[in-house]
Amino acid sequence: MSRWISSIFNRQRFAGNRRLFLLCLLLFVVSGFFSFWIFFPADVLQRRLLQSVSQQTGLQIEGRNAAMLFPLGFGLDLLISPRVPGLTDLELTELQITPAWSSLFSATKKVHLVATLAGGKIDAEVARSGQFSMEIDAIDLVSLQQLDLPYRVSGQLTGQLEGENISPDMTGRGHFSLSLKDIRILGLARIGLPVDFFAGMLRLEGKLTQRRISLEKVILTGGVLELSGGGNILIGETAEQSRLNLNIRLHPTATTPDSLRDLLNMTGVRPTVDGSYLLRVGGTVAKPIVR
Repeated sequence: MSRWISSIFNRQRFAGNRRLFLLCLLLFVVSGFFSFWIFFPADVLQRRLLQSVSQQTGLQIEGRNAAMLFPLGFGLDLLISPRVPGLTDLELTELQITPAWSSLFSATKKVHLVATLAGGKIDAEVARSGQFSMEIDAIDLVSLQQLDLPYRVSGQLTGQLEGENISPDMTGRGHFSLSLKDIRILGLARIGLPVDFFAGMLRLEGKLTQRRISLEKVILTGGVLELSGGGNILIGETAEQSRLNLNIRLHPTATTPDSLRDLLNMTGVRPTVDGSYLLRVGGTVAKPIVR
C-alpha cells in the first residue's frame, strides 16, 4: 500500500514539474519575442529599406519615425521626391508594412502596405515576383501640385491599379481604373475663362505597356462641358519628349460659358450635327497640337 501511494505522489510531482517547465519555457519564448521586437534597431531596418528602394527605383526617399509593429510589421513616414515637373514631394504618413498573411503558405510571398497621402488612403500588396495591386481613395489632387503652376486641377482621386515590374524607366505593364470627382480647373482666368470652372467627374480606364499609356475610356460628365474619347500617350524622359495621340469629343452643355464656346470656335473645328466637336490632339505634352 505504501509503495502504491508513493508512486501516485511521484507521478503527481512529475506532472507538476512538467507543467512548471512548460510554463517557464512559454514565458521564456514570449519574453524573448517581445524583447527582440521592442529592442530591434528600427532605424537600421529603415536605412536598409530606403537604400534598397532607392537603388531599385531611382527615387530620392527620406524616412522618419521608424518603429516596429506588433506582431510582425514595420511602420514609418516617407518623403518621396518624384522629380517630376509640377509635382510636390509626396508625404506618405503612417505607412505600415506587414506580411500579407494569405500569402504565407503560397509560393508567391507578398507584403501589405497601408499609408495616408494627401488626405486620402493607399492600400497595396506587392509580391516578390514584382506583381502588385493598389487601391487609392480620396487623394486630394491639388495638394500634390506646386503652387506656382499657372494651371492646376483640384478634385479627389480614387481608383485601382494592377501591374508588374513598373519602375521609373517604365519597363513594366499594368492596367488602371481611376475616377476624379468634383473637378475644378484653376487658373483659366488667364485665358478669359471663368475663375470657377467646374468640370464635374472624370473616369479613366486604360493600360500601361512599357512606355505607352493606352487610354481606352475617357469620360467627363456633370460639368460645364462633357467629354469622351481615348488614345495613346508615349512617355519620354521629359514633357517635351512625351508624345500625344488622342481623339476627343467635346460636347457643350447648357451651362457652357460663351467664352469657352468662342475658344472652341477658334480651333477651326466645326461642330457636328449634335453640336459636339471632334478634336485630334497630337504633338507633345509640353506643346499639344489640336486639329
